[in-house]
Amino acid sequence: MYRFIFLVASLLAVPAYAERALVLGTGAGYGAQSYHAGLNWLHPWRQPGAGRLAYGLGGEVAYWEYGADDLIQVSLIPMIHYSVNPQANIQPFVFAGIGPAWISDTRLGPKDLSSEFQFSSRAGLGLAKGRHSLAVEARHLSNGGIKQPNDGISSWSLSYGYCF
Repeated sequence: MYRFIFLVASLLAVPAYAERALVLGTGAGYGAQSYHAGLNWLHPWRQPGAGRLAYGLGGEVAYWEYGADDLIQVSLIPMIHYSVNPQANIQPFVFAGIGPAWISDTRLGPKDLSSEFQFSSRAGLGLAKGRHSLAVEARHLSNGGIKQPNDGISSWSLSYGYCF
């Protein structure tokens, strides 16, 4: 129990000491369109070699549509982020994360997601220059098999980030 409390306290402390970024993006996959907006908090952790490894949280609201069907997704995603050369003018980076999500409807077109509780996962790569970044990412929304059917939704997304 104490480990769980320590983990939650550690994750909630990240926003106070971290780099903050506004992230806006759009994506598509399997006939569905998505639009998302969120805030990311990254805290430097280690500097392996010439790179920088960071951990953090991403909070996001997304709107999905498939024909006449739509839904809202709210997510909180712990993530890791690796910058290849943080001292360079243009910095390549990779990131990944998975966390809980809530959706407003359990159907989107032919997809039956079965429950409002979902897991949102993503992995991507991008380039940062100064306060700006551009990333391509693979996203997946699924209930992880906790209820059937579990069709899930996968998409590719393009995101713009602004650090402040």
